[in-house]
Amino acid sequence: MHLPPEGANSFLYTLLVFIHIFATMVAVGLNASYIIWILRGAQDAASLPFALRGVKFIDDYVANPCYLIGGMTGVLMIAMGKAVAPFLWVAIGLYAVAMALAYGVYTPLLSRQIHTLEAKGVQDAEYQTLAQRSNLVGATMGVLVVIILLLKIFEPSLW
Repeated sequence: MHLPPEGANSFLYTLLVFIHIFATMVAVGLNASYIIWILRGAQDAASLPFALRGVKFIDDYVANPCYLIGGMTGVLMIAMGKAVAPFLWVAIGLYAVAMALAYGVYTPLLSRQIHTLEAKGVQDAEYQTLAQRSNLVGATMGVLVVIILLLKIFEPSLW
């Protein structure tokens, strides 16, 4: 149970914890499904544009907004008096890096990948380069999210 900080409204704090965990759970789960979408699409070149557009839609309209909700609820919990331990500062920093990668790199890269695929095809060298970069950035964000989860679950004493 997540006890509210002293002086905080118990119901509101618990509601924020629920929204924080639920939104993050949805975002992480959807992100984990991207590899399935992409691998299934890669098995049939005709399905790949649909798979990539599906990933883009989920990323733009569900997963990334859920990550933002997770961030906002985290800030609200801190504003209500939640103590910020060192592990949480590290998690917040990694979250900021992950969001910068998501919005500044992955989303535009995925758009270019889809456009290049539809214009030039799956065998095109430019498409292959974009697909490799997209996979690398996606994997990097996945590693960051797993580290954040590990920090939040195990709450290590860092300093």
